[in-house]
Amino acid sequence: MTSASQPTELNTDVLIAGGGMVGLSQAWALHCAGWRVCVLEQNSPSDHADKSNYDPRLSALSDGSWRYLQSLGVAGHELANQAAKINEVRVFNQHRFGLTRISAEQAGTDALGQVVPNAALIKRLSSLLDQHVGDWRIDGAQYQSHSSDDFGVVVQVRLADGSSGSITARLLIGADGACSAVREACGIQTQYHDYQQTAVVTTALPKRHHNHIAHECFTNGGPLAVLPAADGRVSVVWVMRKNQAERRMALGNTAFAAELKAALGGRLGGFTDLAPRYAYPLTLVRPREVRAKRTVLIGNAAHSLHPVAGQGFNLCLRDVRDLSRALNADRGEKPDPGADALLANYAAMRQPDYQRIIGLTDALVRGFSLDLPGLSTLRGLGLSAFDGVLPLKNRLVQATRGVGV
Repeated sequence: MTSASQPTELNTDVLIAGGGMVGLSQAWALHCAGWRVCVLEQNSPSDHADKSNYDPRLSALSDGSWRYLQSLGVAGHELANQAAKINEVRVFNQHRFGLTRISAEQAGTDALGQVVPNAALIKRLSSLLDQHVGDWRIDGAQYQSHSSDDFGVVVQVRLADGSSGSITARLLIGADGACSAVREACGIQTQYHDYQQTAVVTTALPKRHHNHIAHECFTNGGPLAVLPAADGRVSVVWVMRKNQAERRMALGNTAFAAELKAALGGRLGGFTDLAPRYAYPLTLVRPREVRAKRTVLIGNAAHSLHPVAGQGFNLCLRDVRDLSRALNADRGEKPDPGADALLANYAAMRQPDYQRIIGLTDALVRGFSLDLPGLSTLRGLGLSAFDGVLPLKNRLVQATRGVGV
């Protein structure tokens, strides 16, 4: 990167590269705090005109994440109507003994979380920004590079018509996903671990109502999560080995539903009305740093983890929350959002949370995906023992709910 020698007229306070759920959440949170924001969205308007097709997945939001969205005015009546509560989680070993139950009642809350369509959250955030911010997004704009100095950051972009342009800000936020171009341009060293697994994602209609119970089944190929969704449907996230994913992606809906029913041991009575399936290869991505000069990474650009226990987007939302707090730490005049000391404090603040959640999910994957003689029996014993120790369960619930973190 090159450095400018003279201050440049600012177009905005904060420029966010990436207009997915994390980037939009950060844009709205910073707008609520009084910052000028602009979002670079690589997709053109036609790509997301119908946001119901923009992202087919659903996300399990912890109780803490849902309350944070409520505090921002995002999780209102409109979004709640498209969400489904999680009142209980049942974790078990496929075709083996061993079961742990975690309930909202035990945790002392109305619900452990909410399962929300990604498209619904994107639509809600976009609507809020459209209503209250105005020209906040540049559609079809692809981040190319940036240069920074003591005054600001100049970001080069390629526009939808193929032309180039530049935008100046005081802070650049990389919210552009696990393959972050912003992270690469900063030269930040990154650790990768290929889990050799693929997540096959779909929704389906169970023959028996889910009753707001989430099922997490550990199989030899990887964890299978079946989560309650709106309209009596369920969200399916089935992690499996790559060769298993290739075979199951090629199955017809009837055959896939039969294998899904068998994997769950007949729970929910089987499945019909399957939505299209999508396959996502799974890799742990851990940058050594989440900041550079006048630049900070959030969301999957800062940490991309395994979907076991559904912690990915919840960790991302805590990035959004803590960065917003860090940028408004002074009660007097607003600080320079790209100041080195401020970004260093934010990075240090986030590290314990990263270590705790990444360590938890990685340990679960490695411990429950190994197929060694006798290990399944040990897993069953562990689940059964864990179910009877309420203090340990409460500690796990506190960590995964995001309460007090």
